[in-house]
Amino acid sequence: MIRKIRLLTGSAVFLTLCAVPAFPQTTPAPAPKAAAAKEEALPTADELSAKCAKGSGGKEAWAKIKTMTMTGTIEIPAMNMTGKLDVYAKSPNRLLRIVNIADGQFIQKQAFDGQAGWKSDPQSGLKPLEGTELEETKIEAILDTDARLKEVHPDMKVTGRAKVGDRDAYTALTHQPGGKTVLMYLDAETGLRLGEDSEGPDASGNVLKTSAVFEDYRSACGIQAPYRVRVTTPQFGFVLNIKEVHCNEPVDDSMFAMPSTDAPALPKS
Repeated sequence: MIRKIRLLTGSAVFLTLCAVPAFPQTTPAPAPKAAAAKEEALPTADELSAKCAKGSGGKEAWAKIKTMTMTGTIEIPAMNMTGKLDVYAKSPNRLLRIVNIADGQFIQKQAFDGQAGWKSDPQSGLKPLEGTELEETKIEAILDTDARLKEVHPDMKVTGRAKVGDRDAYTALTHQPGGKTVLMYLDAETGLRLGEDSEGPDASGNVLKTSAVFEDYRSACGIQAPYRVRVTTPQFGFVLNIKEVHCNEPVDDSMFAMPSTDAPALPKS
């Protein structure tokens, strides 16, 4: 779930903003740096996954969360533009994400209803998700990823150490459907995810490199969530600031279903 914020998580965050056209390149967020080699052994993937689960609040806390809603803002400094982000999630794997930039000039919606996914935006209209894009959305829709990181990413392998800001971190490599590689940075002390680098083909087959840094962790709903995410691609960068997080409020399953093509549009965020 944190990748969606990338919800957060992260997610994960939020990388569907890459569909926004023609933004110029911005100054990237500081990238994690490789740390000097140390003699002590690296943790195993299972050990690091358990540390992440504990640091993010624990499996019991995650199990209590049946729904989660988030509201926030998006800042695109190079264009002096801002927007809104709304995320609705429901256990175990339903997700609706709405991005609204420049007071409705660009609105993108993407969802997974537990079995099928869909998206809509001004360029492509309304269409179902297929192939790699669908498989990636299935992963993003998992509410409690941080509570069972190794289960969600069974090929996860701890590869080394790095610095993210002033924090020591372990690096862990995993792969997603369609050939995308993801390098996660997890805090060596707390296990919290501090950032991730991803590289792989997008929905059009073009190779996309994305870096995300997760910051300003706070307690929300009994778990730890990053309230600020900085994302950088070769084309542009943006910052997500989460304003409110609510859990276990009613969220109807119909919100995640793909609208019919002749139905009224979903309400603007």
